[in-house]
Amino acid sequence: MAEKTGKANQIIITITVCLLIFFAAVFSATMIFIYKIMPQKETIVKVTAGNEVKYLLPLGEEILVNLADTNKQRYIKLNFTIVLDTEETQTEVQKRMAQVRDLVISICRTKNSEELREKEGNDKLRNEIITAINDILPKGKVLDIFFTDFIVT
Repeated sequence: MAEKTGKANQIIITITVCLLIFFAAVFSATMIFIYKIMPQKETIVKVTAGNEVKYLLPLGEEILVNLADTNKQRYIKLNFTIVLDTEETQTEVQKRMAQVRDLVISICRTKNSEELREKEGNDKLRNEIITAINDILPKGKVLDIFFTDFIVT
């Protein structure tokens, strides 16, 4: 009787080990497929309009900034896509993304909600951001930015 119990335990342990090895192999194969075989998402989009080629680079996470209103606490939440002239400029902006985000935050902190709610204020903010980013780039330039999220509260 003891031999039957010992053999049954041995069979259960063998099956359990085989199942663990099988699941570890499936998990490993899935991770390899996800990270190595599946194509990586492009962060930049190449757009051709006529003879002109533009490169689009999303900012990434949205930015939430306190505004300079004195009477009430106001915020701006924004996100945008940067329009660049070359792939080299795209690489440079990606390397400096933290600096770009800091510039945007610094610019937005000087604005109040009233001027940002007007069309002229929106355009002025766009131009200030473009100029500030172009000032930090050693070569290449930002052609435009497209606001994909712009909320003033």
